[in-house]
Amino acid sequence: MEDDEFEKLLNSLICDESKDLNDKNTEEEQDSGYEECYEESYSETDEEDTQADDGTVFPDGEIEQNLNLSVNVEILRPIANPREELDKLVGCGEIKQRMDELVNLTRYNKMIHELCPTGKQHKVSLHSLFLGRPGTGKTTICKIYGSLLRQAGALSKGHVVVCDRGTFIGTLWGDEERSTRQVIDMARGGVLMIDEAYLLNSANQNDPGRMVIQLLMNILADESQRDIAVVLCGYREPMQKLMDLNPGLQSRFPNKFEFQDFTIDELLVITRQRIKEYDYTFTAEAWEKYVDILTAAYQRRDPQTWGNARFIGNLLERIYIRHASRCVEQQSRGRSALLSLTPDDIVPIEVPRSKARIGF
Repeated sequence: MEDDEFEKLLNSLICDESKDLNDKNTEEEQDSGYEECYEESYSETDEEDTQADDGTVFPDGEIEQNLNLSVNVEILRPIANPREELDKLVGCGEIKQRMDELVNLTRYNKMIHELCPTGKQHKVSLHSLFLGRPGTGKTTICKIYGSLLRQAGALSKGHVVVCDRGTFIGTLWGDEERSTRQVIDMARGGVLMIDEAYLLNSANQNDPGRMVIQLLMNILADESQRDIAVVLCGYREPMQKLMDLNPGLQSRFPNKFEFQDFTIDELLVITRQRIKEYDYTFTAEAWEKYVDILTAAYQRRDPQTWGNARFIGNLLERIYIRHASRCVEQQSRGRSALLSLTPDDIVPIEVPRSKARIGF
């Protein structure tokens, strides 16, 4: 049986079981089961989901670039215990320390204001650069960042609006301005995260991405725009070129967080954490084979295309599919058999090849 056919069959079986169980529950529980089957993203949820339990209203995740084109934007809700989640992350020691310092400074300002309302407070810029390759945790840290700032009282909502060049650039003249203003409004009270932000700028003077950069600079220069943090993400070298070509950005993004590639030992820890989410365990032989496969992939990786934790996610997904297929074919029974990953389940995946360096 082909993998894609097996996935369709497995998803069908899971959804059918969820439907049977939901028939016995309330209508609210039925809706929850449906969403689990189809793994709907937050941006596609119903309007009632835009309001949190505490009454905080979040955007619905859609902007209109023009009358004929709408774009969905991912919205990441704030989390309840951001500092605990930060501690759970593998590596990122310097980032954790820097983030603690920035958050503590905002809390210190709040303490000073409460004790001495007329006292002068330190200026704190929340706008930041997240520099690193894919899979190094930038989006995860950004979500924690927004939640920490909300707890510290620096942001009113703490959600994260995730964008990239495609969010802003439409098909008609003026789409980028409409999109930028809508995204800024959507991110108010939280964090605006722009992934691969360097793609908004190029040597072409007519590149519409330049308009987005200029609009962002104008908005960041407005002192009344306090209830928002803008985070620009991307590879270190292209991001530095973006800063050099737009000197005004340098002073508006004083916080730089460097995301290093994970070591092989850190990737193994990440593996253990991720399989624990599904209650899987490796047999001793399976773990040895997994370590060999990951080590071989790590040794022949290209730094420019290496996926870090994303590679671990892709490798584990392939293993999960292989494991599920084996269990179904062998009609495995019992919790141990269904949740034990064996050497037969451990298969390699392709290591990303090198690609042309991004430049301007």
